[in-house]
Amino acid sequence: MWLTVAAAAASALVILFYWRAPPLRRASRKPALATVLPAAAGLALCALSATLGRPDYTYARQAAPLAVAIAFDVSPSMLAVPDPTFDRHLPPRYERARTVLLPVFAALEERGKSVIVASLGFTRDSGVLVGWSDDGAQIRSVLEHDLVPGLFTRAGTSLEAAVDELVDVFDTLPNSLREESRRVAILVSDGEDTTDRSWLPYALDRLSSSPLQVIALQTGSLQYDEGVPRYGELGEFLGFERMGGALYTVPNAKAMGAIASAPRRGGLYVRAEDPAATERILQFLDSSRSGGTDRNMLAFVLLLFAVTTLLCARILR
Repeated sequence: MWLTVAAAAASALVILFYWRAPPLRRASRKPALATVLPAAAGLALCALSATLGRPDYTYARQAAPLAVAIAFDVSPSMLAVPDPTFDRHLPPRYERARTVLLPVFAALEERGKSVIVASLGFTRDSGVLVGWSDDGAQIRSVLEHDLVPGLFTRAGTSLEAAVDELVDVFDTLPNSLREESRRVAILVSDGEDTTDRSWLPYALDRLSSSPLQVIALQTGSLQYDEGVPRYGELGEFLGFERMGGALYTVPNAKAMGAIASAPRRGGLYVRAEDPAATERILQFLDSSRSGGTDRNMLAFVLLLFAVTTLLCARILR
């Protein structure tokens, strides 16, 4: 902003100097076209600069509100952990994802970001747990206490059901936010879809035709086997539960990556086990959509500089 003001002021000073300095006055009452055009352009740009800059002195500019819908996988596979006998003491998958997301929303609140959040849970079915809310404490409470495996009685996982609910929930945004908000869907899952795989292309098509950005937060190790543990009365590890006849539950990174890349407006694939996961998601959410505006402002400043240069060259000729 100050660069724009400085460039506008320089243009105004050069124009004033040209017309008021006695030694530089021309005998003819009709100045050359090469002088009139830059002078007129400089005055117009100065007026435009004042118009653009005025809001900074009257109110704080607010970025477009951020509308975030979180679909959290609460199927039994999100309880999976590595075999503790191999000294891999990782928390369950759902806790890893929660640990990534909680600091994200705490940081957004601390930065004064205008955020409204809806929370969904899904297994083979999907449902809205908490509608749109801008209460930071409530948002964090839902993440910390409500989005846990076992929330729904029906087991299994359907990514298609999650995508459908994510797309539909944005239709329930308050009217004042439907047009101006930046819409981001966060899908939290290990990606292990237990339904017919033919549904995934449908989900990808729906995402590609929706005005959304998607963050696919993959949770589940890709390096070693994980299963849903059984514990004894004293908390001792008794082995893994058999799920669908298998001891281990295998994350599907390919499906989650495809979901992140489906939307036209871009997306982000990140793994909960990545130490930089929180920072990557925070950067994605906190990035401004005003990149075009910034480029326009840069072009405006460069144009002012060019006008100033032309006038200086005309004066010193």
